[in-house]
Amino acid sequence: MFKLYSLFCIVSYFSLFYVSSSLISNYVPVIGSDLLTPADITRASLLTYDDQTGAMAFAKSIPLESPSDVFNITFSKYYLNNIIALSNNNLFGALSHYNSLISLYNNVNNLALVGLNNTVGHINTLSKFTNLDTSKFQLISSSINNYISNINSIQTTAESFATLMNNTKNSLSPNSPNAATVQIVKDNYDLVIKSVLSIVSHLNSLKTPLSDMENLVSTFQNEVFLYTQFLLADEDYMSHMKTLMKTFLFYSNTLYSRSLLLSRLKDLF
Repeated sequence: MFKLYSLFCIVSYFSLFYVSSSLISNYVPVIGSDLLTPADITRASLLTYDDQTGAMAFAKSIPLESPSDVFNITFSKYYLNNIIALSNNNLFGALSHYNSLISLYNNVNNLALVGLNNTVGHINTLSKFTNLDTSKFQLISSSINNYISNINSIQTTAESFATLMNNTKNSLSPNSPNAATVQIVKDNYDLVIKSVLSIVSHLNSLKTPLSDMENLVSTFQNEVFLYTQFLLADEDYMSHMKTLMKTFLFYSNTLYSRSLLLSRLKDLF
């Protein structure tokens, strides 16, 4: 009789747990499915707002690309071409700088695309509330931290490149071949240096949303831990996770808006 009672209690317990667990579901972005491309980030983020006022405020907060930045970055290779064209024997040292500029912009372009595509993957992973474990959080945190390290590396390369061009500019003989030509060369170098430093600034702006995302991953992990330890009710778990998901989307969209120019550098050339 006792065994039958014990068995009944066990079956009842697991039945309750099964019903309770059935309340947990994955987060479905308002676009209706997993994100497929970086362009989905903004749509999924914007539509998390329940009212039009909030959505409009969010849309207005998205930073726009500076027209002057776009112009200078777009024409920076032409500035170097101008310098090259002003001599027949690379007198002003622009040829190697031209190759370095193309290499830098290609690397930045690829970096931005990798970061955005990784973010799409992070969003799709974190939205699976029914299938989250510690290893997934660790992979996302590691991915974000590695991305920040790659940003730092390319920033250092870009800053060194700007310094090298500035040294070349300052080493030019003021009257060879003539003062007017040298001044044109220096003005063109200044424009290219400004463009490269603008890229450095854009790269630096990516770190804040990335750090915010990485910190939020720890909060996701803590919520899952509390739930698996039966310290959170299903309703609370779902509510907390949905709020975290919307916040992660907001940070992701900030990253997207700040990466957009960088991810199109190849198109600008």
